[in-house]
Amino acid sequence: GSSVEDIQYAIEAGVIKMNIDTDTQWSYWSGIRDFEKKYSPYLQTQIGNPDGEDKPNKKFYDPRECIRAAEVSTVDRLQMAFEDLNCQNVLGLDPPKEPANTLGPRRGGLPV
Repeated sequence: GSSVEDIQYAIEAGVIKMNIDTDTQWSYWSGIRDFEKKYSPYLQTQIGNPDGEDKPNKKFYDPRECIRAAEVSTVDRLQMAFEDLNCQNVLGLDPPKEPANTLGPRRGGLPV
C-alpha cells in the first residue's frame, strides 16, 4: 500500500481513482487469521477446550464466526481508506446514524 502522504499528494495532483482491492483482500484474510489465532484452543476438537473437557466448541468452529471477523476487519480497513482518500461527508450529508432496523449481533455469537 501507499503511505497516507503519497495518497494525499496524489489526490492534490488530481488522481480520482485508487485501487484498494489488495488492501481489502488482505484485511479479509487478516480477520480470519486473527480469529484462528485468538480461538485456536477452541478450534481443535468439537468438544473440549480450555473452559472444560466437556465444553462444546460449535460456536467457535461455526464458519459464520470467522467470516464475520473477516467482514469486520474489512469494514475497518475500508473506513481507513475513506479517511485517507478524503471520501467522508463529501456530499454535504450528515454522518450516517446507527441502523434501527437490525437485531444486532447474532444471539450466542462470539464477540468480534
